[in-house]
Amino acid sequence: MPPMGCAHPDIAVCQDSVLVVIDCQERLWKVMHEKDQLEARLLTMVRGAQVLGVPVIFTEQNPAGLGPTLASLRAAAPAAQCIAKQSFNCAGAPEFLTALRATERGTLVLCGVETHICVLQTALAALARGYKVQVVQDACGGRFPSNRIAGLERMARAGAVVTLIESVFFEWMGGTDNPGFRAIRDLIK
Repeated sequence: MPPMGCAHPDIAVCQDSVLVVIDCQERLWKVMHEKDQLEARLLTMVRGAQVLGVPVIFTEQNPAGLGPTLASLRAAAPAAQCIAKQSFNCAGAPEFLTALRATERGTLVLCGVETHICVLQTALAALARGYKVQVVQDACGGRFPSNRIAGLERMARAGAVVTLIESVFFEWMGGTDNPGFRAIRDLIK
């Protein structure tokens, strides 16, 4: 399905957003808490971004050791860039910064794993670089629930907006007259 885009030019968050899906990799996935539910929520997030024309960037931490991004996620956004990195902070990879600049977007919508490590460090670095940051709490995970909670709390204290999948989608759409509304509604049923 081709992207439908933002129907409302005054809804700047959609036109200014890029979805960053952090380190959802095969070998790492085996130890994630509630991994099946998390994968389903991430898939919803990626599919929604595709429907609304929001660019997607995948990152992979040490892919030689942790494997590739989950096939289900890659299949949902086959044209999305996938950036390999060794640093926990995505901005530590020059290729990530190049890909981010190429989107010409100023709001990073972050999801993935682990919330208290790579998602957290990426959020802090993006905020320090002047980006707006939204962290999708129901599309973030880790090995232990307490780590996820601690990471979300720290990002919120640092100035990131902690949000939900549905909140992001409805902000991106702006109203029921958005051409993507029905597709998004079907995704979140």
